Amino acid sequence: MVSHQNTCLVICVEKDAEKAIMKEYDKQYALYSAFDEKMKKLIWDLINENNLRVHSVTSRIKTKTSLRVKLARLERKFSELSDVADISGLRIVTYFADDVDSVAKVIAREFDVDMERSVDKRALLDPDRFGYLSLHYVVKLPADRLRLTEYRRFANCQAEIQIRSILQHAWAEIEHDLGYKGKHAVPREIQRRFSRLAGLLELADAEFAQIRGSLLEYEKNVPKQIAEAPETVLIDKASLLSFIKTSSLVHKFDRKIALISESEVIEEETIVDFLVGQLKFGGFYTIAQLDSYLQSYGEMAVRFAENWIEHKYETVSAGISLYYLNLVSLGSKRYPYEEAHRFWKTFLYENPEGLAEKLCSVYSKVERKQDE
Repeated sequence: MVSHQNTCLVICVEKDAEKAIMKEYDKQYALYSAFDEKMKKLIWDLINENNLRVHSVTSRIKTKTSLRVKLARLERKFSELSDVADISGLRIVTYFADDVDSVAKVIAREFDVDMERSVDKRALLDPDRFGYLSLHYVVKLPADRLRLTEYRRFANCQAEIQIRSILQHAWAEIEHDLGYKGKHAVPREIQRRFSRLAGLLELADAEFAQIRGSLLEYEKNVPKQIAEAPETVLIDKASLLSFIKTSSLVHKFDRKIALISESEVIEEETIVDFLVGQLKFGGFYTIAQLDSYLQSYGEMAVRFAENWIEHKYETVSAGISLYYLNLVSLGSKRYPYEEAHRFWKTFLYENPEGLAEKLCSVYSKVERKQDE
């Protein structure tokens, strides 16, 4: 049986430890703030160096209020500030669930990971459990990095790094906002709905990863499909980008248009995103159809550009000839003004009336020269 005197002694010791930890927190706050910012930048650099794509990297220093709440918890007692792993906390949110492991490999390679204090909450998931599924690493800077002047003062600092997918992050944020963390806290009649939703998010995470894999496979195979059977290849971002990169006609007419505006042709994917929709508006649906029209009217597209362009540009995007080819197609319609007006309005250009009039005027001028 524990005496009242012993109980008071334990409580006093715990209170003294808490005061010492809070005092050390105040003393080390500026150091940890600098460490937190340095870690955030370092993680971004490592992600970029390893050609990884993530949604975000965020960081925060635990507040005094949050630290007091943690120290007051019954499940664990802390004797010094270093016992608190997450004074500096960083969160890496990936787009896909399988990217969590890719990021984790980089973190494990570049930092000293305290595996005893780290936890993969995904591995703890029961079949009927719901909650956020993060990988938590407690890390310190490795010796080779601490030898560098910019990191030397952080030798005794540690951080907790959480890695999760964007859907796992969404779950955690919404769950936190609802104020119910863990299924035992949720009213029984609502637990089933939570579990069902958790399953849907898990399926969505897996499906997004499979979609990404399918897109990568399609992008890999589409150049061969274009070469062998272009009539079967529908126009989309991947197929149009491949066509722009491989078509000698596109290269030829792009260079001619670049000379008109005294520009340099550069490769950038942004033009492809809006070209896909614009070409479909103009009636182009397959690569074969686009290629055939380019063979017949590519030179006309160049002359159209010559009469259309009013300013010089430093650069033009590869595929620019297809933009003017589409304008030629619009000018050839039975009711060109109406089609052109609808086109400019659909794609949110300013002054669609004026642009439609200009298109009809330029097309008529180019068409007359074509007939001479």
